[in-house]
Amino acid sequence: MTRRTLLRLLASPNAFPLESPRLRVAVVQMSLAPSLEQNRDRILDWIAKAAERKARVVVFPEGALSSRPGDRTQDVPAAARAISRAARKHRVYVLYGGWTWSESAGRFTNWMKVLSPEGRQLLHYDKIWELHDVPLPGLFELDGVPAAAIICADRWLRGAEELPIQAGARISFELSNNYAEEWLPEIPWHWYVPRALRNGVFVVFANTANAAAGKPEPGTGLTPRHGHSVVIAPDGAVVAAARDDSPALIVADIDVSMATRAEALARRRHPALSGFWETGLSVYAGKRIAPEPFEPLECPETDLTVAVAQPGPAGEIGELIREAADKGADLVAFPVLSGPTALLEEISRSASRHKITVVFGHRDRAYAIGPQGQLLTRHRQLTAGGARLSTMLFHVKGVPAALSAGRDALWNEIAELAAVAGARIHVNVAAEPVPDEKALLRRRRIATALASFRTLTLMANRTHSAIWGDLTARAEIRSVLRGVPRPDIGPVRIYSAFSANLIAEAGRGRSLLLVHRRIPGPNPHYPTRVRRFHPPSAPWFARTALQMLGRHPAAAR
Repeated sequence: MTRRTLLRLLASPNAFPLESPRLRVAVVQMSLAPSLEQNRDRILDWIAKAAERKARVVVFPEGALSSRPGDRTQDVPAAARAISRAARKHRVYVLYGGWTWSESAGRFTNWMKVLSPEGRQLLHYDKIWELHDVPLPGLFELDGVPAAAIICADRWLRGAEELPIQAGARISFELSNNYAEEWLPEIPWHWYVPRALRNGVFVVFANTANAAAGKPEPGTGLTPRHGHSVVIAPDGAVVAAARDDSPALIVADIDVSMATRAEALARRRHPALSGFWETGLSVYAGKRIAPEPFEPLECPETDLTVAVAQPGPAGEIGELIREAADKGADLVAFPVLSGPTALLEEISRSASRHKITVVFGHRDRAYAIGPQGQLLTRHRQLTAGGARLSTMLFHVKGVPAALSAGRDALWNEIAELAAVAGARIHVNVAAEPVPDEKALLRRRRIATALASFRTLTLMANRTHSAIWGDLTARAEIRSVLRGVPRPDIGPVRIYSAFSANLIAEAGRGRSLLLVHRRIPGPNPHYPTRVRRFHPPSAPWFARTALQMLGRHPAAAR
């Protein structure tokens, strides 16, 4: 897609009508061979098989065209030309990843290409997680449908993941080579369903297979991968999926007119977030944003005990505050509570009596009450008309914390911005019905995405409340990458090295969840992820974080 076309899309998100509302997409869950030639031949074979199934778009995983570990002499251009000829022969779009030697980087690096049915290159994109100074991935068109792609870990960089969608993409492809440890059977596709829901787009995930169950092909140097490639609709429904880690071809007919991007546009147009997204789109269009002095909030290294109280039918709010305080809690969070306005005064008196910070929701607002009964902050739910981010922040024992309410949990850029500002605790208060296992799974998926920004996250709901932890993420990831023992984080219900852990969860009825954790100091998300892995995004995030902290001229947002 040309720069002129991109600028036209940025100016008018619905500038391009669809030429065809339907696309048949084939996702190849391919096992990797030890040599470039073998992988090239597998790609060619899978393209032919997908064409037999009448696919228009064929998608391969990250590193599908990979060379032998340590071999720098492979003829990668010749292999790429062969794949282009296959795209032209079968009249299909092809998206594939490569892992080959880079002379400029002095090591093997990941990249991907998108080919047209004429075999012409529509996109070349180098993985940002490995080469931090390369451009963000551009848009490309599939029969007139704007689309975008991410390579694996670049999903953790919002500029790569979501700016292309804000710019007009209706399909978000991810080409991955995910470790087996990244698959959570209790929360399947926990990255991809929330991406579809919070943007209103199709998400297509192509992941590597193993040669046999749990066993990569000998000679590749790979540890087991998890497979489970999937196509997800804008409403979060699974359209087609591979249900294990075996080589597979999944084919889905998608109606692109369903991808309205309504949720993405609502986030972009919201008064509290419009500045953030418009600045980000300037970065996406190639503009360099001048850096501003910024450091996240300081945070002491300290022990903290937090609780989530789920009242029963009788209410029992005062009793639960007392119980939490008696058990040593520094903070107790309640869901959205029903009752008169005087409820605020009642909770303030109880917080003061028991010397505990209390967070709760009432109507469309979230409140934080300090241990002297003082109002720390009052925050209005953004999706219910709230217009400020600065009211999200408060402190507990000197630890920066953030509030959100209800459906705002889906808009998880607010959790990332709070983490950039320095929050180590995030509390979401809600009154969401959870009538069945399907609704519980949806809630868990959204919570996982919200909680994976180096925070201790409390999800207080009238039923199925939970506490999630992501405070030791770097050590947990390192345990997988280096094959060392995982850190001792205490008991958890669902362990996830690459996202937040579900520490505790309530069902229905009265309950009090209590978790004790060591807060290991300031939140490292901004310096170690945003600023390190994509420096051009640092001023973009810092500008909105400064507004959230009231340190920027536009702090009224």
